[in-house]
Amino acid sequence: MADRLNWQTAYLRLEQARRTLEAGRNPLPEEVKRILRDRAQALAKPLAEVRTPAEALDLLVFSLPGERYGIETAHVRGVISLRDLTSVPCTPPVILGVVNYRGRILPVLDLRGLFKLPGQGITEGGRVVAVEAGGMTFGISADAVAGTIRVAAHEIALSPVTLSAGRHACIRGITGEMIAVLDLEALARDPRIVVNEEVGG
Repeated sequence: MADRLNWQTAYLRLEQARRTLEAGRNPLPEEVKRILRDRAQALAKPLAEVRTPAEALDLLVFSLPGERYGIETAHVRGVISLRDLTSVPCTPPVILGVVNYRGRILPVLDLRGLFKLPGQGITEGGRVVAVEAGGMTFGISADAVAGTIRVAAHEIALSPVTLSAGRHACIRGITGEMIAVLDLEALARDPRIVVNEEVGG
């Protein structure tokens, strides 16, 4: 009978179709080699350099006789004229006195005395830089305030070993323009600025 199903022919056709489908799913060996080669070349490429913004410090720069110092502006609360200074008994020599700063009594630190710099007393036109560090607010006496600058952190070199130990501990480093960057946290912990509250009888 012409319409009778030939099972053997059907089986052969199905087997041929299966092989065709499998050949379509699986790439040829040459194609596999090409894909692996492309992947290897892609992985062998150097990673793109990840650029991160350089850390920078914003500094308020002020001067003392023959030297310039910088304070991170994050610590600075303001700058006022050095006037109406009131001396306070039983304070270390490096505390010039106190001033009224926005309704608060602000002790004023004399870095010249602390760092054994030349010159004494208060200069005409002097300033007080009000800072906050170590949980304290205090002022630093300055002859003049130059303004603010931005310095990349990697441009700050370690402070010279020739500095005295007491000065070295309070200076974070030196910029390329020879500005000594103060370590305010270390300065606030310095025992030389601790006020002795005991009054001798």
